[in-house]
Amino acid sequence: MSTTYTSLLFSKAPKYLLEKRNQIIMVLFVSIFAIVFINIFKPFQSNQWITQKGFTATMYFVWSSMLVLLGMLVVAASRIVMYKYSLIPTHSITIIKYILWVFVELLLLAGAFTILAIITSTNGNISLNTNDPLVIYMQALQNTVFILFIPYLICIMYFSYQEKTAKLKELMDENVGFKGSSLISFRDERGVLQLSVAKENLLYIESADNYICIWYIKNDQLKKQLMRITMKEISTQLSDTNIVRCHRSYMVNLDLVKVMRREKENLFLELGYPNIKEIPISKTYGEQVMRRLMPMT
Repeated sequence: MSTTYTSLLFSKAPKYLLEKRNQIIMVLFVSIFAIVFINIFKPFQSNQWITQKGFTATMYFVWSSMLVLLGMLVVAASRIVMYKYSLIPTHSITIIKYILWVFVELLLLAGAFTILAIITSTNGNISLNTNDPLVIYMQALQNTVFILFIPYLICIMYFSYQEKTAKLKELMDENVGFKGSSLISFRDERGVLQLSVAKENLLYIESADNYICIWYIKNDQLKKQLMRITMKEISTQLSDTNIVRCHRSYMVNLDLVKVMRREKENLFLELGYPNIKEIPISKTYGEQVMRRLMPMT
């Protein structure tokens, strides 16, 4: 169980957390939520921080809005850096790295609020219970986590829901017109359905480390789907189909094989589609492929 959690933490963060559109939505939503929350509930008796020197509810709203704006500028700068970083091919943001990134954001926000509180306290605009910067910082960190945890969680849940809805719609669109055809379903290492393809549209499967790339035809165009699962696991899933292992890095749909060609000591399979590369047959799987192909010849 611990190995599963460790693998999950070090897997790539979902794309919906890193997309520019969702980053902007998160910053705007968190800002609005924080302003509304602070002015309605006045957490930690924040309205009492302001001295009684003529400060009204309107001025408290302006003060709290400016406070949130300062914080969101920090978050916005952090998200810009995160987005730029995620675009670098050699870099990847894992789930654990994303969690640590958010934690650093909270630390920076608490620092910004601490500096602002000390400055405004020195000017006599607010009254603090202590002048100890460390105590003020720890209080600011506690307030920051309390106020931002809910909108952060709401955004992540909303983006996840959008992603799942989009994938479900894509699967349904791909299955249109497949009635009467046998569908081959693909589930990732967690058992989550990722793709269903009519058997006559599935070409071959190619391995890429702990991922596989599924190549198939959709609307007469070549498509591919990357999925996190090993070749061994997907071979087990497809054991009762005519999608067989022909190479350490390939599985092929034998129903679509048109030509088996020998070149020196090597065997290759050609499929009945243009611009599709030939699939190699290794010695390890050669006998199995031949045995499955022969009844069809």
